[in-house]
Amino acid sequence: MFLVTAVVLFPLTANAIEGDVWGTWPGPDTVFISGEIRVPPESTLVIEPGLLVVFQGHYKFIVDTLATLTAVGTETDSVVFTPLFPGIGWGGIRFTHSDSGSCLSYCVLEYGKAIGGGADANGGSVFIDNCSPTISHSTMRQCSAAGWGGAIYCKSSHAVISNNSINGNSAVHGGGIYCEPYSNATISNNTINGNSAEHGGGIYCTRNSNLTITNNTVSWNSAEHGGGIYFFESHPAINNNTLTGNSANVGGGIYCSYSTPRISNNTISRNSADISGGGIYCISSSPTIINSILWADTPQEIAVLSGNPTVTYCDVQRGWSGIGNIDADPIFVGPEREDFYLRWHSPCIDAGDPSLTDPDGTRSDIGALYFNQHVVGIAELYPLNSPIVIPPEGGHISYDAWIFNFTIFNITVDIWSYAFVPGMGQYGPINHYAHINVSPMDSIGVNGKRNRVAGAAPAGDYSFVAYIGDFPNSIIDSSYFYFTKTGSVGGGVTDWFKGEGWFKEANPELSNLPADYVLSQNYPNPFNATTVIEYALPVEGHVKLQVYNIRGQKVATLVDSKQQGGYRSVSWDASKVSSGLYFYRLTAGDFTETRRMMLVK
Repeated sequence: MFLVTAVVLFPLTANAIEGDVWGTWPGPDTVFISGEIRVPPESTLVIEPGLLVVFQGHYKFIVDTLATLTAVGTETDSVVFTPLFPGIGWGGIRFTHSDSGSCLSYCVLEYGKAIGGGADANGGSVFIDNCSPTISHSTMRQCSAAGWGGAIYCKSSHAVISNNSINGNSAVHGGGIYCEPYSNATISNNTINGNSAEHGGGIYCTRNSNLTITNNTVSWNSAEHGGGIYFFESHPAINNNTLTGNSANVGGGIYCSYSTPRISNNTISRNSADISGGGIYCISSSPTIINSILWADTPQEIAVLSGNPTVTYCDVQRGWSGIGNIDADPIFVGPEREDFYLRWHSPCIDAGDPSLTDPDGTRSDIGALYFNQHVVGIAELYPLNSPIVIPPEGGHISYDAWIFNFTIFNITVDIWSYAFVPGMGQYGPINHYAHINVSPMDSIGVNGKRNRVAGAAPAGDYSFVAYIGDFPNSIIDSSYFYFTKTGSVGGGVTDWFKGEGWFKEANPELSNLPADYVLSQNYPNPFNATTVIEYALPVEGHVKLQVYNIRGQKVATLVDSKQQGGYRSVSWDASKVSSGLYFYRLTAGDFTETRRMMLVK
């Protein structure tokens, strides 16, 4: 037996521990586990920040009836549970009828393996049976279960599972999280990424487990059925989640079997299925789907073998019948980078259920990430000399960078930028400017900004994105462009994206005029009835913007007047013309450019 007095008298690194444990394990330090350990009934063990718990063999950590385990690290000093031999693993933490005051917070649990028969095969890192601990701000990675719940297994539990990173785990059912009968757990604000299973790559919910699944990112999970989430005979509430990149034979995003989930304000995009239901698959199920985006899932957004889904106020690619539904490009900030915030001209803004409101008090938006209209600012990047190709020895990206305030109020925003690097992901922030004030109906920016790309930067396709909002997480708007680097000259990724500064100090000579004429692609495109065309004028002059049909016949004159230099936009209502291909032409001074657009009714 390992008593609390032993903790005081001997350094933990001097003893290999097994058997019953309670008291306090202080950190930072290391504990070696040489056999199965248990917090006995009605006892408490407290583990302090910075403690490394190393299992020398495949041993379980049992928290027994009405016992309490509190392992709470900090953001910079986690409690780590790991095996000495990752291939062998350890048996995970097993809460069985434990006190529901147990808590794992800012912990790392890695290489847990649930093996054997019966209950021992479930819950690779955490097993929960008839109790409701809190698991928050923790990482569960590379864990596995021979049965159910690669990272977490819940049975008859009301556990709170929030703000965790659950990645790279595997099981037969529920690669990330598995919830058995009568588990009404709350699963919120987690990143559930890269898990795998036969059923429910990310989450598996079965038989009256009425989960609340809110504000999670469920991405790049895989399974035979239900790559992201699998429901069987359950009735969960699924709110404000983003599901992307998940894959399965059937039901890439969500698989519903004999279930009636309520799926509200979710973004389900870029998931795939080999056979059917890239976004959602229903068998004997009637989910309620509201205020959700289903876009770019393959082979279809919603597939119904049997059942009767109710779909309202959703943006569904290729369309779906129901009140308030639309079929229009949602105009995400950057879906290739899994950035599913809405841009300021998204048709999903204020298009949700009119009886519901967003946190900013406006009519509900469609999708998981609402557009904050309290502070309306618009970011625009205009790349110069596109397409931008950087040689192996390095070079520069050049662009105009502007922030616009179209309100009658002063706005104060942060501005920051990132590069998304091939094989690496997000790099930055490259530029970060805090508390920038933009006057009413005004803009601020700089033309011809340059950022250096060093020879050591890897070859491949990049994207460069600028955000405005409250750094780092509250985003009002953003803009991006792409560039390519054809090779790399030694070294590694260093601070090679430093630039000359985006925003200048107060300068009376700073011009708000664009450097060149620009005619932008209309949005949305294709469109139904109404579209917007933007253009830029470097100088004052007479401007014509006209629309022609495929026969070359003029069908509309949108602008025919003298205009000051600056950035402009105009809307075209095409409700009185037929579907088809149209051309719009801008003529200003010696500049003429024509672009195409598609009207689909």
